[in-house]
Amino acid sequence: MPANGSNDLLTEGAAAKTGSLNKAPGLLIALLVAVASFQLNATMLAPAIQSMATSLHTSTSNIGLSSTLFLFAAALAGIVLPPLSDRIGRRPVLVGSIAVMALGSLISTVAPNVVILDVGRILQGICGATIALGILTLRSTITVATFGRYLGILTAINSGVAGVDTLLGGVIVDAVGFRGVFAFMLVLEIIAVVLLRRYVPQNAATSSGPLDWIGMVLLALTMFALTLGLTLGFGQAGWSAPATIASMVGTAVLAVIFFFRERSAASPLLPVVVMRSRPVWSLLLTTFCTMASSFAVLLFLIPAYSQDASAGLGLDGTKSALLFLMPFSLLGWALAPVAGQLAPRLGYRVVMWAGLVGNIVLLVLSALLLHNMWLLAACVFLMGATYSAAALTTLNGLGVLFAPASYPGILPGLNASMFNFGASVGIGAMASALGAAGGAGGYREALFIAVAFACAALVAALLIPGRSTTAEKI
Repeated sequence: MPANGSNDLLTEGAAAKTGSLNKAPGLLIALLVAVASFQLNATMLAPAIQSMATSLHTSTSNIGLSSTLFLFAAALAGIVLPPLSDRIGRRPVLVGSIAVMALGSLISTVAPNVVILDVGRILQGICGATIALGILTLRSTITVATFGRYLGILTAINSGVAGVDTLLGGVIVDAVGFRGVFAFMLVLEIIAVVLLRRYVPQNAATSSGPLDWIGMVLLALTMFALTLGLTLGFGQAGWSAPATIASMVGTAVLAVIFFFRERSAASPLLPVVVMRSRPVWSLLLTTFCTMASSFAVLLFLIPAYSQDASAGLGLDGTKSALLFLMPFSLLGWALAPVAGQLAPRLGYRVVMWAGLVGNIVLLVLSALLLHNMWLLAACVFLMGATYSAAALTTLNGLGVLFAPASYPGILPGLNASMFNFGASVGIGAMASALGAAGGAGGYREALFIAVAFACAALVAALLIPGRSTTAEKI
């Protein structure tokens, strides 16, 4: 595809309608609460990793697996729910997914063991398309001129609630344990359902025809095989193990079957013309690798290391949140709206590239300075600017800006899926590295895995084509 795009594939992000959020403040509040209720499953639970492992008599790597299951379910939801919302509207899909997440939070709150916790976490993952659906709703409601600013606000929430969520999570964990965190999230999710039902307008259907359930199953199996292969490869099994090889071969076979299925399907999940589009595949690969690196480090590896009494720093939940989680979240909160305003002027790609290069530098420094608590904290803090603000804001925006005109929900949904799928793979790979190596060496090895993913993200980002309009520059 040419660098300036093609009219049948690229749009201005589904043609923003005239209007302003000043006329509907309830809509913005409802979307912010919904996105926050999803994000708390990562940020607020980060200080609870050791509490869950201790209370449920399991290991940190098993708790990492529960997070992997949550993110994998969220990735699948990102595939299914946006195309469904094209057919039945955004509001019922948003309300339904948050309601299922609330059920998962209830189950997780009372879970007697890690197996039941896994069930609850999988149900929580059904909300995985929340940010994509929220951005699509905004794009169809406000003007192009104000989209970048509000995109930054939603992204800021999607990165954490100004650091208060991580601190509050640490305080609750230290006071009553991890169950208190799930109970708090349950209350917020109930509020989100009420607000969404009240303030989100019902949009007209933009697509017709049945959903491609066969395509969805094939894509889900492909993603599962890839997740399993990468987890085994980075873990004790290694890349030469028969199970690892079988998983990767299975991934390739399933991907080919999925391609031919989509080429012949009457109502494909992902039309072949979209799959071949350079903006689409390069963006999805960038998102996947970014989340497999930075997200997995910030919301799993660093909290686990900071609370590890034997191989790490041995901090409690509150101190871990204050030193590592809250500062980077606050910086991302402050700078994400700024990144959202700068991106259309400087170019979404320029802001994204700057963030990705910064991620690589900071991850390398983190691996080298792992033994120094304060220098490690400084690296994590600065990732609030490079990852939370610059990278996340632009990746979220490009998912809508590159959306095919005929399938407005497909790319935002797939991009949201890659957010969750990448995080799932990253956490799975790092948890496997910790289980295989153990000690401080395992954490350092996991950080260099993150560096490899971060470099791959930058390479993919350099392949994303640009284009310009009077209002936006990509």
